[in-house]
Amino acid sequence: MVASNEIVLVDNFIKAAQDQRDNPLPDDVAFEAFSSQSVLRDRNLSDEEIESGIVGGGMDGGIDSVHVFLDGALLNEDSEVISEGFVAGSVRKSAELELWLIQAKRETSFTETAFDKASSSLGRLLDLNETNEGLRVYYSAELLTRIGMFTKAWVSLGVRSPKITIKFDYVTKGDLSAVAGAVEQKRADLEALLPRLVPGAKSMVRLVGARELWAIASSAPEYDHQLRFEDYVSKGDSYSGLVSLSDYFKFLSDDHGALQGHLFDWNVRDFQGEVSVNRDIQKTLDSHGEEDFWWLNNGVTVLCSSVNIGGDKTFTLEGVQIVNGMQTSHSIHSAITRIGVDAKRSLERSVLVRVFKSQNEEVRDQIIRATNSQTKVPDASLHATENIHRQIEAHFKASGWYYDRRKNFYKNTGKPADRIVSISALGQAVMAMALGRPNDARARPSSLLNNEADYGAIFSEKVALGTYLWLAKVQRNIDGLLLSTDVNADPYTRTNFRFYVSSYLVTEAHKSRLYSPAQLTVLSTSALGQDASDVKAALDIVTTVAEQIADQEDWALDRVAKSKQLADAVIDRAVLDSESATG
Repeated sequence: MVASNEIVLVDNFIKAAQDQRDNPLPDDVAFEAFSSQSVLRDRNLSDEEIESGIVGGGMDGGIDSVHVFLDGALLNEDSEVISEGFVAGSVRKSAELELWLIQAKRETSFTETAFDKASSSLGRLLDLNETNEGLRVYYSAELLTRIGMFTKAWVSLGVRSPKITIKFDYVTKGDLSAVAGAVEQKRADLEALLPRLVPGAKSMVRLVGARELWAIASSAPEYDHQLRFEDYVSKGDSYSGLVSLSDYFKFLSDDHGALQGHLFDWNVRDFQGEVSVNRDIQKTLDSHGEEDFWWLNNGVTVLCSSVNIGGDKTFTLEGVQIVNGMQTSHSIHSAITRIGVDAKRSLERSVLVRVFKSQNEEVRDQIIRATNSQTKVPDASLHATENIHRQIEAHFKASGWYYDRRKNFYKNTGKPADRIVSISALGQAVMAMALGRPNDARARPSSLLNNEADYGAIFSEKVALGTYLWLAKVQRNIDGLLLSTDVNADPYTRTNFRFYVSSYLVTEAHKSRLYSPAQLTVLSTSALGQDASDVKAALDIVTTVAEQIADQEDWALDRVAKSKQLADAVIDRAVLDSESATG
């Protein structure tokens, strides 16, 4: 069949992204990443968060990507809900737990086989009587880890009666209008199977073809919006007033009623899920009492680049970003989705909204910091407004790299994915290589910077800016080489050992153990020069040492990878190897 225009456009889109990368992804991985970015577009995930869920490869069970969300918040391996000692009562009753699965193939058609394979796999993977030991015969360790995040959350939250949704997207470059009846029947069969595997769950199984992929890829996030105030006061370029919950819901939502996640790109907090403050917000919204919502809530803060006010008090805002009030906004959107935008409570209750017009980044940072420091921020995210991060961002940008101080800012402007480095990713690179703690970089992907002592050791104005850029480049190059055909590390190996490989190579080059990024001032003035053979050799060493510890302690490799025992052994080996090379 002759390729449709949409296939050509999709291929060109992926090729353009590949051409921008220093280390292009393997073709299959590039399509898997593109597919995940497309179908998860509204979740406002970073490229790193997208990539963390990709499990395609050998023994993937017909599943290429797995992401788990709790009340809209992406779960990570160190998320509280799947940690030992988790208390289910800390999460609200009927919390929303979502498992999102993607199968992505570069084919130009949809096949029954894809659904057969996925159905068979999910029958095993979602069976709580199965053990990882038994499942390892069929499936990769990385797939089991990602699915395990869902099953652990499912079991942990069982007493809280979570509302579970399972989504499965089968993505190809095919044409939906040409889908065979048998394929459509298999789709319907899988959609019916999932609620039987997870009792009470809602399911959605979709086919996504070239036309749908191109429609998503060619659309840009909309940052210009209208917001109607009930009343407001103004002074200069700042405004404060009341907005009905119904109108605020419309402001937050796209044409289909879904929350527009990109409106929160600059918010220093990610959505925290059902923490106590959000439970209180939900309780207020669900109340049938006479109190107005804005009496009991601090409201939201909106930054924009331009304001035009109509006669009916409708504000047309350009370059909109909600920089404070993410928890409030998510909770309002969730509540109004449940009770209806035209319900009496939606129309009669209000939220306090403050609007600031400014194009000055320093002023914007001051507003962000001020409006977010009145209550305790549960992690180091507020540090994003500090001078050190502005300096790092400027230094990266001058070298053609992009420090994602404001989540997805550079992604949305089309910068190369492998040159965008988030605060947490830089923190992991520094922790692994400069502080000699690859175990913590591996074990704490989302909570690494919560500890103020660790934060202070990682980010300091005493460290040369070039050292931060050098560390980011080294880690990103190693990540790319691990994916290359010359190394071809599987997802489980990459996830567990990427920071150990970088720690080994940098320690070996430095010729002694590292405790501070300041020790790398001299080494970071020149390229580390690692190539695929260096990375493969380092990976072989790390894998051998890890397997020895696994045998000695009877631990699984992912537990070994989170241990100080492996970190010390790998670093000691690097120092010894450097001495042997110079001796």
